[in-house]
Amino acid sequence: MQESLPLCRHFGECGGCLNQEISYEEQLSLKTGILQELFKEYWNGIIPITPSPVLWHYRNKVDPSFALKWYPEAPPPGFERDTVLGFKCKGKWFKPLDIEECHIGPDGMGSLLQGVREWRQASNLRACETRKSQGYLRNLLIRDGKRTRERMVVLLTMPGAFEHAASFVEMVRSSFNATSIYHGEFAGKAEVATADKLTLLYGHDVIHETLHIAVDDKDISKVSASPDEYIEGDGRDTFPMTYRISPLSFFQTNPLAAERLYGHIRAWATQCSPEVLFDLYGGSGGIALTCADCAREVISVENVTSATEDGRNNARENKVDNVFFLTDSVRNFLRDKVKGGGFPEGSAVVVDPPRSGMHPKAVRRLAQLLPSRLLYVSCNPKRLREEMPILLEAYNLTELRAVDMFPHTPHVEVLAAFERK
Repeated sequence: MQESLPLCRHFGECGGCLNQEISYEEQLSLKTGILQELFKEYWNGIIPITPSPVLWHYRNKVDPSFALKWYPEAPPPGFERDTVLGFKCKGKWFKPLDIEECHIGPDGMGSLLQGVREWRQASNLRACETRKSQGYLRNLLIRDGKRTRERMVVLLTMPGAFEHAASFVEMVRSSFNATSIYHGEFAGKAEVATADKLTLLYGHDVIHETLHIAVDDKDISKVSASPDEYIEGDGRDTFPMTYRISPLSFFQTNPLAAERLYGHIRAWATQCSPEVLFDLYGGSGGIALTCADCAREVISVENVTSATEDGRNNARENKVDNVFFLTDSVRNFLRDKVKGGGFPEGSAVVVDPPRSGMHPKAVRRLAQLLPSRLLYVSCNPKRLREEMPILLEAYNLTELRAVDMFPHTPHVEVLAAFERK
């Protein structure tokens, strides 16, 4: 499985992977112990973890930053610091690490990083200093489709004309064979990989990913662990769903593990068999479309307009006509539900919030509305643990399990199923 540990030359200095030096079996054991301790007050049973089917190059999105090189001793006044491209050093947010490879990022990323370095030096471009409004380069956003093999590269910069667009496109096509290349401009001071304006430089405006979803829980292990292999059988064990991914849209970081995550969610929805399924924090429809045939109607709520537009396109592409996408914050949507008489009887709700968890008002309103079944999908188990007491005032916790979406890191995705008391 792992021929030598750790695999990456930057391990130990990079703040990304923390557990490459131990076997995957040991990693899962550690995560199990952490979850058992975290939820011991509310759950006495075993918390099973479904493993990731892939351990290397599983991420479909990374966004290394351009930064000015850090020196152990402060350079003299007027010294021009070199530009590096990479991530933060472990435990040292102020120290950028120039990386040459990433074994959990998209395959082929090393060649692209080398190409970008050579292109940057030839173009005489520097990393930006937002506090001084100097420099130009901000982030390199890299995305790929594991099963489709489509690739996207977005160069994020400060606002201004991109005079080196032609050479950038030529470099990316030769070193990474991207099917979509963008230039993005962002004027904000926050160190985030986003854009106020996007310009398509080459290729298609989106890429796609195809996920193979197990029809029920017992078929989850039949989903192939390799993106090069498709599902065997008569078509009843799994079914494909295709999703479009735009430059800034959210999509599950580990798509091949997401197939297993969505399989568990679908199994829960099949068991509930609700009249209406509400998918809160629905993104571009990953969960909603997976569970479309488990309910008469599915309502997906997401506050990012581009994500709901992607969701509508995904529904059309997959010929799904009973999923409806609303652009609204979950907090406001639940507020309106409280004022409007609540959820229809027999409804079920899935919540899949970001790492920050649900807004406190949203948690209280959800407990007040009391849908009969609730599934909480959490990428931050500590935050779920903090919110659980409010939910348990109105619900019983009936199932707790996890899916490992993030090998070589301490993170894990948790699914908590609740039934109304």
